[in-house]
Amino acid sequence: MDIKTKLSKPFVEWATKLRDNPLFSTLKFKFLFWNIILSVISIAFILLVFFETTQYILYSQFNSNLLYTANEVSSIVGHSGSTIGTNQVSQFHNKNFIGYFIVILNSNGHVVAESNNIKLNASFISDVFTAVQSKDNSSVFTQKIGNQHLSLISIPILNKFGDLTGVAIVGNSITIIHNTLHTLLIVMFFMALIFIFIVVLFTFYFSDKITDPLSDITSQIVSITGFNLNQRIRTKNYDREFNSMSEEFNKLLDRLEKTFEREKNFINDVAHEIKTPLAIINGETELSLRDKNTNIKSYKKMLEANLYQSRKIEKVLNDVLSLARVEYNTSSYITEKIDLSNLLSNMASDMKIIAETKKINFEYIVKGKGFYVFSNKENLSKAIFNILANSLKYTKDGFVRLSLYKNSKKIFIEIEDTGIGIKTEDVPKIFNRFYRASNVKKIEGSGLGLSISKSIIEGYKGSILVESQASLGTKFTIILPEFK
Repeated sequence: MDIKTKLSKPFVEWATKLRDNPLFSTLKFKFLFWNIILSVISIAFILLVFFETTQYILYSQFNSNLLYTANEVSSIVGHSGSTIGTNQVSQFHNKNFIGYFIVILNSNGHVVAESNNIKLNASFISDVFTAVQSKDNSSVFTQKIGNQHLSLISIPILNKFGDLTGVAIVGNSITIIHNTLHTLLIVMFFMALIFIFIVVLFTFYFSDKITDPLSDITSQIVSITGFNLNQRIRTKNYDREFNSMSEEFNKLLDRLEKTFEREKNFINDVAHEIKTPLAIINGETELSLRDKNTNIKSYKKMLEANLYQSRKIEKVLNDVLSLARVEYNTSSYITEKIDLSNLLSNMASDMKIIAETKKINFEYIVKGKGFYVFSNKENLSKAIFNILANSLKYTKDGFVRLSLYKNSKKIFIEIEDTGIGIKTEDVPKIFNRFYRASNVKKIEGSGLGLSISKSIIEGYKGSILVESQASLGTKFTIILPEFK
């Protein structure tokens, strides 16, 4: 195993433990981490821009003064003609040039005059002279002599004919600028530390302000169980987002409470529907067993009664299973393109036979063509059949009419009869599970057929409407989206 692998393995293990630590997966930690990182980057960027700007201004101002002095020196030397004497050099020691380093080169690049406070390297002077000859304008150089950092500017000396007669090199120490910038860096470093410390404090403070409502809401959610679904999240003086979240969660609890209450009632209704037939079966059986004089005819009568009740239980359980499959089994919604006119035509043929046995008229009317929906054939047939079966069951004379038409990209299926109808107060309740209108309670049925139909139709983004009056008949309208 090489050194790289030996070093990387412990690091990977450490990083994995760090990542899996619950603390580092919290919103509070992420808020602190990223806020501190962004703050450090922002502060560093601002200070860097400030430092670079300050440095640029200092050096620009310094070089501007240096250029001005170099031009003045060049002007003095240029008026001296082709020879430069000691009297011209002595002019460089007046108060205007105190602190400056001055070197004068002739047209051959030889030093003819220089300040006493500087001694430039010969090779450097040669490079400067060559640069001036090639560029024919001023150039800025930096040079370190001993402990001194110098900024030097070279400028050509031209006669009145524009010929190069020499070069003036003027410089000054930039050590003070270096020291100033170094001090500025130290000050900025400590300022950055102070800013970061302040940012960390404020971040800790505001992270608690952000996460405290979440912690409070979480603790309230944990306290809600299946035994106290009526409890709600108490919204305090939170921010709008947390209040909105609490309100939406309370609405979810409202829906859950209603659903559980409905399921509880549903279970009670199923138990009630099954309990009565079972009680009859048990009673008939016990009576027959206790009666020592019971003959075969009595046993047969008891068995027929028990068979009737068991089939009644079977019907209820089948309807309950159908409703459960429709509402909770998503695989029952496998869809396909269905031609409704063909589906209803086949269904109408069967219904017509049943209607003839009851001596009522059955009509099937189609207005138009191209009735296609995207649905599940088995489920849709069941939904329509339940309504048609009810219409035939509760119609003693008159007619049952099945109509098919479309309008505005929607397909309408109308099932109208002249049966016993539904009382106005019962109409809103007929789709409830196990609900049976007051005028049909003596007629056999489970009270689940319309619930199943409604669940199926709405499952395919449709709707079902009902219009009815007692003794005047009923009209159901199924509306489905057209499939092109």
